[in-house]
Formats: sequence, C-alpha cells, structure tokens
Amino acid sequence: MIETARGSRVLIIDDEESILDGCRQALEKSGYSITTSSDGLAGVNLAREIKPEVLFVDLKMPNCSGMDIIENISREMPDIVLIVITGYASIVSAVEAMKKGAYDYLPKPFTPDQLRAVTKRGIEHRRLKVEAEFLREEKARMERNFITFVSHEMRSPLVTIQQYIESLKLISEGELKPEANEIIQRCEKRIQNLHDLIEHWLDISRIENGTFSEARVPLNLTEVIERSLEEMCPLCQKRGIRLESDLKKGLPMIYGDQESLLRVFSNIIGNATKYTPPGGRILVCTDCDDYYISVSVSDTGQGIPQDKLPFIFEPFYRVRGKQERQRGSGLGLTFSKKIMEAHNGRIEAFSKEGEGATFVMKFPRAYDM
Repeated sequence: MIETARGSRVLIIDDEESILDGCRQALEKSGYSITTSSDGLAGVNLAREIKPEVLFVDLKMPNCSGMDIIENISREMPDIVLIVITGYASIVSAVEAMKKGAYDYLPKPFTPDQLRAVTKRGIEHRRLKVEAEFLREEKARMERNFITFVSHEMRSPLVTIQQYIESLKLISEGELKPEANEIIQRCEKRIQNLHDLIEHWLDISRIENGTFSEARVPLNLTEVIERSLEEMCPLCQKRGIRLESDLKKGLPMIYGDQESLLRVFSNIIGNATKYTPPGGRILVCTDCDDYYISVSVSDTGQGIPQDKLPFIFEPFYRVRGKQERQRGSGLGLTFSKKIMEAHNGRIEAFSKEGEGATFVMKFPRAYDM
C-alpha cells in the first residue's frame, strides 16, 4: 500500500504492519511523503521507481535479507540514505549493516520522536551529500575552464615575453650595466618557473582526464634510473651534494613509459637537492620482492615535519624551510604521484624533521600487470 504527502520521500520496508502504520502516521505529521512495503523484493522495486531520499529497512525479513537489500541499494542507488530497523538491538549487526552502506540504525522499540529525529538526520545527511557532489562537479568544471584558460591565454604571452627579452639582449650587445643584466636573468628565471608550473599543471590535468600520452612498454627500470642519475649529476655537483646509488642487479622488468618515469625520478631527486645542504648526500637504491620493485631516494637534508607529511603530494603544497635553495612549482610531487598511480604503483614519503627524508616508489613486476 502506498501513502503519500508533500515533502521528502521516505520508503519503509518492514514485515510488521503495525510498524509500517506507526511509522507512516508519525512521519506524515511532519510532512514527509511516505511509501511502505512489507515485502523486501517489492520494496527494492519501489526504491527503483520512486527513488526516496531515505529508506528504512528491517534487518529481519522473511523472504529477503535486510543486509542484501542494503548492499544492493547502496551499490545501485548510492544517493539513497539507508537506515536500519532492527528488532534485536545488536550493535554487531548494526555495524555490519553500516559497513555495507547503511547511514544509521534504529532499534525496536522506538518512539515517534526517535523516528522523526533519525529521519531528519538522514534527510540532512543526504542534503549535504548532494551539495558535496555539486561542489565536486563545480570544481571539476572550474578546473576544465582553467585548463582552457592556461592553454590559450597564458602560454602565448609567456613565449612573447621570452622573445622580447632575447631581443633586448641582442640589441644591447653587451652594453647593459651589470645591474640590468642581473634583472634580466631574474626575469628569465621567473618566466621559466611559470612555464614549468603551467606545463606541470597541464600534465596533471591530462593524466586525470586520460589524455596524457604514455607508451607502456617493457622497461628495464635500472636503465631508466641510471639515465636520470646521469642527468641530475651536474646539478648535484653544482650544489656540492654527493649523488650516490646502490642499484640491485637483475631486477625484473616493468611496464611503463620511460619519459614520464624519468620526470618522476628527476622530480624526486631535484626536490631533494633543494633541501640538502652542501656536503650532504642523496642515495638512490633499488630492491624487489615477489610482487614489487622498489626505488628509494634518501637525502640528508632538513627533513619534513610529521604534521606536513600527509599534505606533500597535494597540488601547490610546499614545505618551506631555511635550507630550501630554490622555489618550485608546488606540482612536482603531485605529478609524480599521478604518474605512479598511472603505472599501478605508489609513492610514499618517510621523514623526521632534521634527519632527512626518504621517498619510496613501488612498481608492480611485469607479470603482475
């Protein structure tokens, strides 16, 4: 039997007619639109038809398990807020139901006020979920618009400015004062930083929307690391940092994109050089087990405070410190994490402030992919 009233839609599935009648009367007085069912399977079909905001379901049904209803509804219609009605007020069964997707539970016997209170909480919870989803979609839309803006409105002016600076240097023919040359060099550095930031952000966006170009082929990870070490060695020498390696021989192959992984290693090693003082050391090691090949990059720098570790892979987040030598884009670690995820791997950071930091990257062995 279906009874309706103006307001939020509530569906109640219970095999006791007295419970259905009592719930309907209590909630209709508060302006809710009530639908009831004494049959589990019929109740699921009603949920598909009317799409209620809140669904109460009794755990103990004669022809259909309440747990099954909760699991199916939460998977098929995640916007519905599920509330368990249980005649045997077992915390264990309520917790199990909530693990399967229920929001709250209501033990029998309950008063009309308790019913209305939990219904109100459920409606409010759903409202917050809908608002959160709207904000996520709005954020995604803004990001897409930002990418379009960056692509078309920022890169072209940067190229033009770089061309003007090069023209200025040619026209001056060495006649500029040292102070003027220093200003030009600073401008060039800032322009390059902005260019790197834009390219990093575009790459991250391409990874997220699936348009980032990758050539997934069998790779010898040792060769990729050695090439990265060769490229980063001059920078470390310039900054007075020892760049050392301990690479295990005979590592299994992985599937991956060589160029993007080179950028990952360059990002991690380059990041270490910013926080490691002259005379310090950066050590790159490899190892493997039955499932993963691991690459660790450790430094003897200032380390990362424990309260900052959970945020270092977030876009634009930077750990500022006295020993930081050069400001980055704030996107290098974010890019590295996205690339590792695209390779079905992961990256983690371990550190104690004042004791350096270690970044560990784990790649699935080729036969596991």
